[in-house]
Amino acid sequence: MAELEHLGGKRAESARARRAEQLRRWRGSPTEQEPADRPGAGPQARRGGPRVRFEDGAVFLAACSSGDTDEVRRLLARGADVDTANVDGLTALHQACIDENLDVVKFLVENGASVNQQDNEGWTPLHAAASCGYLNIAEYFINHGASVGIVNSEGEVPSDLAEEPAMKDLLLEQVKKQGPLTGPRPTPRQREPTAWPAAARSV
Repeated sequence: MAELEHLGGKRAESARARRAEQLRRWRGSPTEQEPADRPGAGPQARRGGPRVRFEDGAVFLAACSSGDTDEVRRLLARGADVDTANVDGLTALHQACIDENLDVVKFLVENGASVNQQDNEGWTPLHAAASCGYLNIAEYFINHGASVGIVNSEGEVPSDLAEEPAMKDLLLEQVKKQGPLTGPRPTPRQREPTAWPAAARSV
């Protein structure tokens, strides 16, 4: 039994490491600017056929990624959704956090971006900040309503992902203030990719 628990712990650690690496390399990802709601956004559509025009979601994500706040402001005035997500569920706020761009983080939050938006893996921007060790961004999120108790698809809250002592201390102090969890950690079955969205809805 102890050996099984050890293997399970190593798998969880490996999954966290892969996710952290994905976040750090996201800027170069081929799906970086693909909006989640783009018609025909499946793998075959991305492989085939020329792209005639960018959808508004992709334009918005690209503008945010480049830090062009004037363009972002113009797109928002035209009705762009500040919480637009790409095919992996990452919003512009996730991206700005991953890029460690506090100015864009502030701009997006000031324009209504959700600090508790979850991607397809259940990660909020605070999960990303905790994993990457961006203390100033994590503090900003917390000061603007980020929950430290939201669980991802692996049943992890942001403090579970923190490696830097200062980050861990910040998040655990907030756990005392906010409470440990916004809902139950997923069961092993709920951690399966096909099952976890239902678990998230129950949080």
